[in-house]
Parts: sequence; C-alpha cells; structure tokens
Amino acid sequence: MIVFIFLVFAVAALIYTYLVWNFSYWAKRRVQSPKARVLLGNLPNGILRNKNVVYDFEKIYKRYKGKVPFVGLVQLRDPRLMILEPELIKDVLVRKFHHFRNNEFSYLIDTELDPLFAKNPFLLRDDEWKEKRAEITPAFTTNRLKALYPLIQDVSVRMVKYINTEVKKADPFDARELSAKFTTDVVSNCIFGIDAESFTKEKPEIREMGRRLFSQSAWIFVKMIILESFKFLQGFIKIQFTELEVQQFFVDLMKQALKYREEKKVQREDFLDFVIQLRNKKNISELEMASHTISFFSDGFETSSIAISHALYEIAKNKRVQAKLREEVRSNLDKNGQISFEKLQEMTYLDQVFHEALRMHPPLMITSRLCSEDVELEYDGKKVTVEKGMNVFIPYLWVHYDPENFLEPTNFHPERFDDGALKDYLDRCVLMPFGGGPRICLGMRFALLQSKAALATVIANFEISVNSKTQDSPLVIDPIEFLNIKTGGLWLDFKPLSDE
Repeated sequence: MIVFIFLVFAVAALIYTYLVWNFSYWAKRRVQSPKARVLLGNLPNGILRNKNVVYDFEKIYKRYKGKVPFVGLVQLRDPRLMILEPELIKDVLVRKFHHFRNNEFSYLIDTELDPLFAKNPFLLRDDEWKEKRAEITPAFTTNRLKALYPLIQDVSVRMVKYINTEVKKADPFDARELSAKFTTDVVSNCIFGIDAESFTKEKPEIREMGRRLFSQSAWIFVKMIILESFKFLQGFIKIQFTELEVQQFFVDLMKQALKYREEKKVQREDFLDFVIQLRNKKNISELEMASHTISFFSDGFETSSIAISHALYEIAKNKRVQAKLREEVRSNLDKNGQISFEKLQEMTYLDQVFHEALRMHPPLMITSRLCSEDVELEYDGKKVTVEKGMNVFIPYLWVHYDPENFLEPTNFHPERFDDGALKDYLDRCVLMPFGGGPRICLGMRFALLQSKAALATVIANFEISVNSKTQDSPLVIDPIEFLNIKTGGLWLDFKPLSDE
C-alpha cells in the first residue's frame, strides 16, 4: 500500500513538474511575464471558455503596453511571445517575414484526414505556401473582379427585395444573418456558378455546409488542448477539422459545376473558370481544384459576412455617418439605381467607413506566427531571441484599440482616415484588418468589393437603426468563437426610404 501511494505521488509530481517546467522560461531571459497558472498558463479563458480568450490578451496588453515592447506568455505549458510595439509587429509580418512565414495551426492539419484544408494557402508552409499563393493570386486581378461585379449586383438586388418583403413583418433583422445570406449567394455564384437561393430558401444546403465548414466540436477543442500540452502525442493523435460529409459536398459541388460548364460550353470569367485554366496549364488534380474553390469560399463567406454585419451595426448606430454615407452613395447611382464598378472604387467615404468598422471589429482578432529559425527582435534597447518552434502572438484587436495608435479608439470616426491617412496606418502596422506582409489575406480585394457593394446597396435603399434586442452595452465577443462574433447577434431595424 505504501509503495502504491508513493508511486501515485511520484507520478503526480512528475506530471506537475512537466506542466510547470517552462514557467520560469521568461524570467531566465529577463523578459517580463505575468504569473502563469498550472494547466491554464496565462490564457485561462482559452481553456475555461468563460469569456473569449481575446479578453485575456486585452488584460495583458493593457498591463504591459508602454512599459515593454514585448511580453512573455505561457500557453498551457509552452512559452509564447506577444508583440506590443508596431515596429516589432512590422518586423514579424514584413521585415523578418522569412523567419515567421508559417502559421501555428498548419502543423495540426493532417493531410489524409483534411485533404481540402491541407492545400489551403492559409495553412500551407514554406515554399509550398509560396508556390500555391502564386498560383491563386491572378484570380483576384482588377479585370477578373470587374467581370464578377455584375453577379454581385444581381445578389444586391435580391437582397433589397428580400428586405422589403421581410420588413413588413415588423421584426428586426440580425445583421449577421442578413450578411451571411448575401455572401453565400455571392460566393456561390462567383465560384460555382450556382444560385444558393439564400433569400428564398429557409436553409439552403450550401449555406449549412458553409457553417459546418467553420464550426468545431467540443471534442476537437479538447484534443487540441491535449496536443498543445503534450506535443509528443502529435504523432499518435490526429484531428479531423472538417467532417467527411462536408468535404465530399464541396468536392461534388465542384465536379457538378465543372461537368455542367464543360457539357454546356458555358463561358464565364469567374473563379471556377480560373481554376479550370489552372488545371489546363499546370495539370493540377481534382482534389487541388476543390481545395482552391474551398479557399475562395472560405475567404468570401464567413469573414466577409462578419465584416459587413459590424459595418451595418456601426452605421446604424451613428446617424451622422449614415447620412453622410448615403449622400455619397446616392450621388453615384446611375439611372437604374445601380453603382458601377468604377464608381464603387472611387467612393472615398464608403472606403473609410468600412475600414473604420474593420478597425473596431476585425474578423480575425489575433494571429500567431511560428518561428522557423532563431531570430533576434530588438526595440528601444530591449532584445529577445525568438527560438525556432516558438509561436509569436500579434493581438490585432487591441492594437486597433490602443490610444497611442488611434485617437479616441472606442469612437466610430471614419474621418480619421481623411487625406490618405489610411495608407499610413496600414504601413505602420497599427491597422491590420486583413493581416499584413506577404501573407496578407489573399481574398482581400474580393472581400472589399462585395462588402462595399452590400453596404452601398443597403444605405441607398434603407434607413437603419439599432434594435433594442442588440446586447450592446457593450458588445461582447462570443466565448467559444475563434472569429469576432458577438453574443446575442446584431439586431437592426430597416425602414425603406421610399416610405419617407
């Protein structure tokens, strides 16, 4: 019995020692770091999920910003570095990009279990990432986006009809739901050449599959924690992020669209046409073709709907901005009540409004970059060596809310980007709604196009205001979401301007 008790205590001591082994990592290197907790590290909400983990980053950011340029963290049991100063953020994203070109999650993707995601440029590593990105980049040229714009306009018209029909019920609209309907129809048309019918069907299949593409179960979350805590298990435990049914749905969808186009000899300058050209030129496989279409779908569906919904919320909340924006939009309407591709690009205030919404509500709130070889970061006389294999955090959201970077950051003020200031903020890496450097969001130009088209359409046709159903005192980020999704939804009231 005594031997058994001794063994239990010995095993417990070994496990405890293993879990706290790195807790002194940063102290040994004279880097300031908050006290870590066993099993929770410095990011307890990442495990407990009482609040979104982004609030852990907020607490640390506010405690150390202005005192040090970087802060050491422990995530579960592994040392991490969080960058606080824009100059060092620029080092990581741009100047020393070669050392930080890979994403942390890329090493958790199993190529056999998730073949579609494994080929996504967001998750590819090293030279393979560079090659695949170079393949896809031509899909977002100005000419190709201009060719897609009529499809976006068609969806915009359907959205107006839908709102006019639904507004008679006198119920508020969930801006996220409305935006998701819009982006689903746009990307379905632009990628697969099909109408998802989001504004007429209750639950269109492609929309539901899109949701499942981004949703993760509690079991996957538990497995990720285990693998992060005990990395030696990564060779034995595999994670499947995407259900086989969802993967097969998008593969079949791509095949059906391809078959229809070839049999009917359909010519459309859309993303599927680009993928077909890529196949003919580089002989890529059907799996790679499907992976590319999934990449386009993910870039255009989820993050864009989040961005549009937050922009609508801020416009609804700020009547002065709404009136000024409506004046610009209406002055650019043609005789059919439409805005041309060229006019949309020229609308300065619309661009400022959308970027201000992205500043306050970036869809991706935090990023982490994996160091591929030892590198030294230095700022204001303080140095730190980032070792190979260490993850570096960049808290986009809190950089955007830093009063050193933006005057009155909690106020929605699009005019802060007057006189070309937007480019300056982007260049200084204090504004990063799409990331930064060579790995900046590949679908950024398409996201901007469809998002601004949606906003212009709504503002030209409706007066919007925030419904009391919105829990906005203040808005709270959902505890279990990876992206910037608010608890309770963003509920808005729409009033057709023709009723005035």
